[in-house]
Amino acid sequence: MNTIVVGIDGTPTSLAALRYAIREARLRGDRVKAVTAWHVPAVAYGGAFAPSTPDTREFERTAEDMLAEARAVAEAEDPDVVLETTLREGEAAHVLLEEAEGADLLVVGCHDFPFVRRLFHHSVSGECAHEARCPVTVVHGS
Repeated sequence: MNTIVVGIDGTPTSLAALRYAIREARLRGDRVKAVTAWHVPAVAYGGAFAPSTPDTREFERTAEDMLAEARAVAEAEDPDVVLETTLREGEAAHVLLEEAEGADLLVVGCHDFPFVRRLFHHSVSGECAHEARCPVTVVHGS
């Protein structure tokens, strides 16, 4: 059975990407691998004069909740499609690219930000579209 990898970040756009991946998997007879990456942002460690150690478990729990929601959406969309979930620590684009090695398709959501905001915003979907070694579908949302 072949695999379609989809990135889940808890947004409505990523859930739309999941629904797309499930429909595509149904047509192809593939399984879906929903991937959520989590990391502690640098700002959580405080400034140079106020060092702190963040509770990394809180970030991981949030990511686990995202995958639980994805499982519920997948079950409602099509309970016959095989869904595997993966939770990994790391930057989203890097994790998705690694998980998509050997996959038939990578599906990611794209948040449509205004032009000026896009200049300063890291685009996971853009990086995946440029770097993936498999076909990529970008699902747009608001």
